[in-house]
Amino acid sequence: MEQLFELASDLVHLKFSLSSNKGPKKPPGQEISGRLVITAHRAGLTWQKIWRQGVPPKLANCPQQYAGPCLFEETNYKLYARSQPGHKLDIVHRDPVIIRDLDYDDVHSTVYGYINFGSQAGYSEFTILLDDKPEFSFQVEVFPSKLDYASDYEEILASVQDMMTGLAMEYLRSTYQMGTTTPSPSTNLEWFVLLRGIIDDLERALNFIASKPVRGLQREQMPVRVEKIKHINGRVLAAVRKGSGRGGFVQTRSNIPLRQYIYEDRPRSTLNTMEHRWLSRQLQLIRQRLNRLRLEERQWEITPRRRTALQELEDMEKRVLRLQGLEPLAVANGEILAGFVSLQLLGSPGYREAYTNCLALALGLRIEGGPLQLSVKDLNLLYEYWCYLSLLRIIGEETGQQIPVKELFAVKQMGLRVLLNRGREQRVCFASGGDRRITATYNPSFQGEAMLIPQRPDMVITLENEAWPAMHLVLDAKYRLDASDEYIQRYNSQGPPEDALNAMHRYRDAILEFQNRSGEKPVQRRTVVQAAAVFPGGRTEDTFFNSKLWKALKHIGVGALPFLPGNTEYVREWLRSSLKMGGFSIAQYTLPHSIYERARDWRLSAAEPVVLGTLSAGNQAQHLQWIIEERLYYMPVLKTQLRQYATKWVAIYSPLEIRRPGAVTHYAPVESIDIVKRKEILTPWSPKRDLEELQVLFKLGEVIEKKPPVSNISGYSFTQHRWTSRLGLERARNLEELLLETEPEWRLFEDLSALGSKFTLDPSEPIRLLDKDNPYGRVWFRLEDGFSIRYAGASGYAIKKAPGIKPQYFVNYNKLLTEIEKQLR
Repeated sequence: MEQLFELASDLVHLKFSLSSNKGPKKPPGQEISGRLVITAHRAGLTWQKIWRQGVPPKLANCPQQYAGPCLFEETNYKLYARSQPGHKLDIVHRDPVIIRDLDYDDVHSTVYGYINFGSQAGYSEFTILLDDKPEFSFQVEVFPSKLDYASDYEEILASVQDMMTGLAMEYLRSTYQMGTTTPSPSTNLEWFVLLRGIIDDLERALNFIASKPVRGLQREQMPVRVEKIKHINGRVLAAVRKGSGRGGFVQTRSNIPLRQYIYEDRPRSTLNTMEHRWLSRQLQLIRQRLNRLRLEERQWEITPRRRTALQELEDMEKRVLRLQGLEPLAVANGEILAGFVSLQLLGSPGYREAYTNCLALALGLRIEGGPLQLSVKDLNLLYEYWCYLSLLRIIGEETGQQIPVKELFAVKQMGLRVLLNRGREQRVCFASGGDRRITATYNPSFQGEAMLIPQRPDMVITLENEAWPAMHLVLDAKYRLDASDEYIQRYNSQGPPEDALNAMHRYRDAILEFQNRSGEKPVQRRTVVQAAAVFPGGRTEDTFFNSKLWKALKHIGVGALPFLPGNTEYVREWLRSSLKMGGFSIAQYTLPHSIYERARDWRLSAAEPVVLGTLSAGNQAQHLQWIIEERLYYMPVLKTQLRQYATKWVAIYSPLEIRRPGAVTHYAPVESIDIVKRKEILTPWSPKRDLEELQVLFKLGEVIEKKPPVSNISGYSFTQHRWTSRLGLERARNLEELLLETEPEWRLFEDLSALGSKFTLDPSEPIRLLDKDNPYGRVWFRLEDGFSIRYAGASGYAIKKAPGIKPQYFVNYNKLLTEIEKQLR
């Protein structure tokens, strides 16, 4: 257990250490200095010992020293504190979740337990209470363990601020006098985090205004003695003519009667200015929202964190109420003019800071260090926001489209709100070339009857085209980094942990959606083409393109991509390659299930006719060699067999004269078909048929030896050509199975075999050319007890329960199996 710092006053002794000897894994090249700020609260407190890891001894014992050990997120630390006997010891923190694992012992004089900051980063302050009074406090800084704190972390913050500021300004430009309210879940707690972060700055600014207010001038009609009137204007002249005013009449030298007092417009200094009214209005809105938030929070179950939040709400409201009582704001009343703009608010000291903070609250945006700021403390959420906003920017740049800001913001009663909340689905659509549409979705949820378990990746890019089903590219922001030597050796790069990669496999395979086909019921299909985990991978000299994480995206549709400010080229390249491909090209990167692909191939092969050719009697070996060398095969033209002109393959049966047993031993694709006379075909043997007889001459491709051959184990006489399909040729193990030409026949063959049924194959139907749109079988499956089945194409399966009776047809295959099982009982 590695000790990090130790604090001992005259009444309290505290130790803070790692819970194990293994500290967090720092990214390569990360150099950071820690922070430990100690503040004494009790008058007369004396320090007996102060020790900090990594600080020289002469400086470590100095209470005014800010240097300290480095603390990291997602790391367990151990805290132990003990007070002098007779005192009650407590440790408090703004977030009760951080100290929930602390226990008390020895009549509340000892505190021990674990501290884990989760994924929070930044300053974190603990206060030690002794007998419910502050003894001392210490502030530490929690660093990201997966980012370079000095560059990547600050760049992400700056990048989010820059993007959100630009998008907000773009929205305000595009929605001038056109804002509409869009329903969205409440984000009051996030708003309160904003207020808590800026209340000190706002308080200082308003106190400065109260001490040095900028007064305005307000003109009022005041009774003034006629001899003291300074400005004679139309109103004064009208009063003279009408004799209006106060007091008796006096005579001028020109004998003009005047009232002793005439009303004149005189300027008067006032605090009731438009600027003060605007600030007062903002404080009133803040109080209203605090009240509403407090009422909403009281409706939920009271937890330690919610109890702390309610107390903070009450304290915050008291602070705002005090600010409302400041003189410049208390006397400000009246309406604010529509379209009010003030250079005083934008530039005057105090006013500028107050305006900036109020604007940040109204817009609901905050990032530490800027006027438009984002209320994010959890680094994983910050990284997730940045990834989505950067993804929108890349899509916009690659498509030449502006980001549709109206889909990211909405005008609320309290100001402009960002519609980007964790757990809430948000879609942004881009128009692309032609009829293509690209949609980037944040927090999508895939659920419904098509799936068993809902799937919720962080981001999904959907490519939609009228001619193709929707295709999804999944991106999951994984704020985790494995930089171990073993990981780098395996994948040739840093990357997310392997459980994150497994999640990408799950997204690719588990996300299912119903898709409609013409004339068919909706079917479940996988719609994710690629799934990539984005991780905070820094810049390296070695190119990421050589890593397995990059290559696997194209090979299996699963991988990972580094994504940080200044290191976006890999995500951009991956996205660019997908956006530039059409449906056919994207389909090449999908991985269909092997059995589904095989079934599809066999369905296609069932429509490819195969002629089973025989060899010339007495010249079998010579004939076979001639076929192999010349790549030719011929047979007489038969007017009843149209299959001759649609033949795709030729298979050769080698009889007993060549091998035992006889078997189909060779096959070749048909490249072209000619009709010629027998005399035009030159062979080493003399023709036995009429030389003028027309022959179908098949010009073949390479003649391939079939391994294993389709053997004639039953001794079936094979003296003339037969027909089958490529499906039968590829699947048959013996000559009888070659008679099965269609996919439904092979399905029945497999299921009967699985049921353990004994049957024979009877090719009693006439040989015809199969209709590829409605193929049917010519083989009867003869079961025991005279039960027969034949595939009859669109009519389903024909069943004869006894010879000579009328067949019964089953279109539903499951009902057919039920009937067969009854027969087998």
